[in-house]
Amino acid sequence: MLNILRQNPRAFVFAVAVHLLLLAALSFNIDWNSKHKLSAPKANVIQAVMIDESKVKAEARRIEQEKKRQAELKKKKEAEKKRKAEREKKKEAEKKRKAEQEKKRQQAEQKKKQAAEKKRKVEQEKKRKAEAKRKKAEADNKRKAELKKKQAAEKKRQQAELKKKQAAEKKRLAELDKKRKAEAERLKKLDEQRRADEQRRAEEDLIRQQQMAEEQAALNAVRERALRDERSRIIGMIQQRVSSKWARPSGWRAGTACTVTVRLVPGAGTAQVLDARMVKSCGNRLFDSSVENAVFSASPLPFPISPELMDEFREISFDFRPED
Repeated sequence: MLNILRQNPRAFVFAVAVHLLLLAALSFNIDWNSKHKLSAPKANVIQAVMIDESKVKAEARRIEQEKKRQAELKKKKEAEKKRKAEREKKKEAEKKRKAEQEKKRQQAEQKKKQAAEKKRKVEQEKKRKAEAKRKKAEADNKRKAELKKKQAAEKKRQQAELKKKQAAEKKRLAELDKKRKAEAERLKKLDEQRRADEQRRAEEDLIRQQQMAEEQAALNAVRERALRDERSRIIGMIQQRVSSKWARPSGWRAGTACTVTVRLVPGAGTAQVLDARMVKSCGNRLFDSSVENAVFSASPLPFPISPELMDEFREISFDFRPED
C-alpha cells in the first residue's frame, strides 16, 4: 500500500478530496426541520461546496479505473521486469556457456598445439640423436683408422728399436762379461789381501784387548780401593756424628756394642734419616733406644757423592761402639 502511495501521490490526494466532497454532500441531505435539534458544535463548521453527485460518482469511477489501470500497469511492469531478468539470466547463462565453450576450445587448441610441439620436439630430438650418432660413428671410424695407422707405425718403430737394443745389449753383455772376469780376478786378489789384513787385525785386536783388560783391571782395582776408602770414611763419619749426639745411659758397660740399620733420603751431600732400627741389640732396651735417638738427632748424616755408593747408602748398617 505504501509503495502504491509513493508511486501515485496525485491519485491519493485526489481520492481524499473526493471522499471529503461525498461527506459534504451527505450532510446537505439531512432533514434540518426535524424536531430533534442538535446542539451547536463548539468547533468551527466546515464550509462545504455543493457538488453534483453524478460528477462525484463519475470521478469515483474514474479514480477506480485509474487504480485498476495503475495496478495493471504495475503488473505489466513487474512482468516486464521479470521477463527482463529472465532474459538477462538467459543471456548470462548463454554468455557463460559460450565462455565455457571458448575455454574448452582454447584448451583443446592448446593441448593440440602442445601435442604438436611435443611431437615436433621428439622428432627434432630423434634427428639430433641420429645426427650425433652418425657423427660419432664417423669420428670413431676416423679415430680407429688413425689409431691403426699409429699402431702400425709404432710397431715398425718398436721393431727397429728392438733390433737396435738387442745389438747394443749383445755388445754390452760382451763388455760386461769381460769386466766381470776382470772384476772377479781383482776381487780374488782383494779377498786374499782382506784375509791377510783380517788376520793381522785379529792379532792386533787380541793384543789391544789384552792391554785394555789389564788397564781396566788396574782401573777397577783403583776404583774399588777408592770406593772402599770412601765407604769406610762415610761410615766412620756417620759413627762419629751419631756418637757425638749419643747420651750415655746409666749402667752402660764398657765393651757394649750393637748394630743399627738406618734408612736415608739423600739430599745435597747429606741425607735425612727416615728410619732407624736395631738389627743386633745392645742387650738392653734402654741402651737400644738411646742409640736410635742418637741416630735421629744426628740427622742429616754424611752421604757419598759417588754414584756407585748412593744406592748402597740409602739403607746402611753400621756398628755402634762408643769406646771406639
